[in-house]
Amino acid sequence: MSSGSETEHRTGAPQSDSMFTEFTTKLTEALSKVQTPTLSTKPPAAPIGVKLNDTNYALWSQVVEMYISGKDKLGYINGDLPQPPTTDPSFRKWRTDNAIVKGWLINSMDSSLIGNFIRFPTAKMVWDSIATTYFDGSDTSQVYDLRRRVMQLKQAGGSLEQYYNDLQGLWREIDFRRPNPMECAVDIHKYNTILQEDWVYVFLDGRFLDGDD
Repeated sequence: MSSGSETEHRTGAPQSDSMFTEFTTKLTEALSKVQTPTLSTKPPAAPIGVKLNDTNYALWSQVVEMYISGKDKLGYINGDLPQPPTTDPSFRKWRTDNAIVKGWLINSMDSSLIGNFIRFPTAKMVWDSIATTYFDGSDTSQVYDLRRRVMQLKQAGGSLEQYYNDLQGLWREIDFRRPNPMECAVDIHKYNTILQEDWVYVFLDGRFLDGDD
């Protein structure tokens, strides 16, 4: 025996299916009109995660160089792919790729710095100018600033993991700019041991002398 609700359900199902099919068809047609094919075969590049500022050139340059190398465009900043003559058949492609790499560099810096570098015509000139501006060979001023930031960094109620990661990032920057000067294996080990002990003292100072523990 069939109830009225069962009859309504059986007769309503085909109508629902028909409405759903009609909706799907219209949606597909609408999307096909909006999604016009693009002439470019290259996927959009993901943004570079580090923005250049006045203090992080060493880290920024490593990240950007790795990114550009991964896109097989390193020659546009290291001089391996110089600008060809404008009459050369390869010039048009070079000009396009140069603009792409230059765009990566410009878009990976703080907005306040863009005006200093945007007018350079080639990616290599932008890259070299940034190096001239922020790399002094010895990195003395950067090391001083990094050490000052290490001494000022405190856990201050934050998580222990975040505090440690922040300190470790600063320590790695210092190590990169001022590597172990020893040559003998024994001296290298002694130097590293002393350095690690110093970092432990700094870590404990920021952890327990900030008033939280």
